[in-house]
Amino acid sequence: MTSPERAAALQLGSNVIELILPQRRPMLMVDNVTGFRATPKPRLEASRYISANEIFFAGHFPGLHLWPGCLTIEGMGQTSALLVALMAVRDGFEKSGRTADAALDALRNLDLGFRMHPGFRQAEAEVFLAEMKKHRGSVSVGAAVDVKLLKPVYAAQRLDYVATIEHNVGDLMRFGVEASVNGVVVASGTMTGARMYRTMALIPEA
Repeated sequence: MTSPERAAALQLGSNVIELILPQRRPMLMVDNVTGFRATPKPRLEASRYISANEIFFAGHFPGLHLWPGCLTIEGMGQTSALLVALMAVRDGFEKSGRTADAALDALRNLDLGFRMHPGFRQAEAEVFLAEMKKHRGSVSVGAAVDVKLLKPVYAAQRLDYVATIEHNVGDLMRFGVEASVNGVVVASGTMTGARMYRTMALIPEA
């Protein structure tokens, strides 16, 4: 079992996120994972800092750095996909006889490597990445969206996302999603989708 306090403390940067999600900038809408729990309902907390230099502001709108609402929705969708992927990594470790804590520690160790932290364990990271490459089957979430945009979002703000798996029947899932700025909810609703297995390029092919 994963200790709730340790799971909630999960923090991952953008480099690790890019190993999991297929999107790349400017369409990568998640910068950081800031919290995770598997029970009683799987839940992921993540964020995206919005810079005034975003390419989207060239046309939306000139003279007013107003963040497009569709990108807030995309960010909540990517957070949901990240949640599914983290659950898959966790479940894979448990099926192989290891613990859910070990799965999260392997992800934390990868993040240490990208941060050039002296506590990084390179040998363990190489084994973990090799396993990820071997088991390349992953999930992406194609979603029907029922989300309300409640408040505008501007440059120099941080979007905080929360995605929770509310229902899961086979490959069908429904997520409760929310986005906020400084604790004020700017968007919320549900996303319903099916897991679709695809090839995920966690590591570039040689």
